[in-house]
Amino acid sequence: MKFRYKTAINASYERQGYIYFKSLTYPTMLPRDKERIRRLCITVGGDHGQALLEHVTTGESVKSVCQRHYIGSPTSLYRAIKRYYERFPADM
Repeated sequence: MKFRYKTAINASYERQGYIYFKSLTYPTMLPRDKERIRRLCITVGGDHGQALLEHVTTGESVKSVCQRHYIGSPTSLYRAIKRYYERFPADM
């Protein structure tokens, strides 16, 4: 999956790009940064926190992540993605 600007998210193009590419470096992050990302996903994703973590750290499509995690409506994951981008820490 490649980076696409999401107009529904209240963040600039540059900020969204930074968050997208920073999230993809999850496997090589320091353990404390990994924990911050994981906690953020659980907080904003609720029941779908694990699916959100998988989507933002691997770049897999929302549809395939929803199927794997038995999420009936991708809309709930899209809402979690929006909250993730809006609450991503500035100091990361």
